[in-house]
Amino acid sequence: MEQQEFAYETTEQGIRILRCYGKSGCVRIPEQIEGQPVTELAAYAFAREMDSEPENASGLSCICGEHLEELYLPETIRRLGRYIFYNCIQFRKLSFYSNIAFMGAGAFTGCERLSELEMQEVPEEKSCLREILSDLKQAVQVRVYQSEYCRYELIYPEFYEEAEENTPARIINTVTHGMGIQYRNAFRDTRVIFSEYDKLFETGKYNVDLINAIRIAAARLRYPVELEGTASRAYTVFLTEHLEQAANVFLKAEDREKLRWLAEAFITTKEQMELLIKSAMEQEETEILSMLMDIQHKRFSERKKKFSL
Repeated sequence: MEQQEFAYETTEQGIRILRCYGKSGCVRIPEQIEGQPVTELAAYAFAREMDSEPENASGLSCICGEHLEELYLPETIRRLGRYIFYNCIQFRKLSFYSNIAFMGAGAFTGCERLSELEMQEVPEEKSCLREILSDLKQAVQVRVYQSEYCRYELIYPEFYEEAEENTPARIINTVTHGMGIQYRNAFRDTRVIFSEYDKLFETGKYNVDLINAIRIAAARLRYPVELEGTASRAYTVFLTEHLEQAANVFLKAEDREKLRWLAEAFITTKEQMELLIKSAMEQEETEILSMLMDIQHKRFSERKKKFSL
């Protein structure tokens, strides 16, 4: 594990992290420091600049601004300070627990590459997922875990906001574009409403870019939590019609897990299997090609007829 040091202060609730130091852009916040729970990350903790910089006696570089890439939070974290990730332009993955109770204003300002969220569900607690998603306008993949098992995966498409001026009334209105905002509204009491999420695909498959439409369908079929029959059929038909494109999406992402799922659980004919193999050959992905050919041999190899005399 990479060496990491922390600047911190003690509060009534526990430890507040002020800064993180290390040699890697991947940061893991500990559950405890000096026997006390780590409960909070301070305002601007990962921003390039903060109002009062703590003394760094570690000899390590500050992991802030463009140096932060991944962050893993323990269950003890309950508060994230304002502008904590301000302009962390290389920040791409956040792993956290659903029981974060407070997030300061502008927490994710400038985090345009943050596209992967991993959340551990905490039973009987309100979830912070919707609050985090509402701050992220880009396409985001969310994987939700119970213990070490992935319970479900959801893809949230992008959206963007545009200011429009009503000149006669001297009013500036904010107009939202893109279905990403509708997907982010498929919540009730901080919990995902899967039926509402799935209904959006009827129009979403025409209004969301093809790559993310494929990712939405694959994620729901692969982890079919509360997936009703009508929605399952719609996702299946769409993925079948775009099988070659789906293979290319997962190949370019080097997502062996989803390619294996396509081959083992979704592909039903030898012809479909050959499409996947063709895509792997064109991408010159030798390891993936070997995996797919092995699956093809096991599933679709012709058995020799046996004759008895």
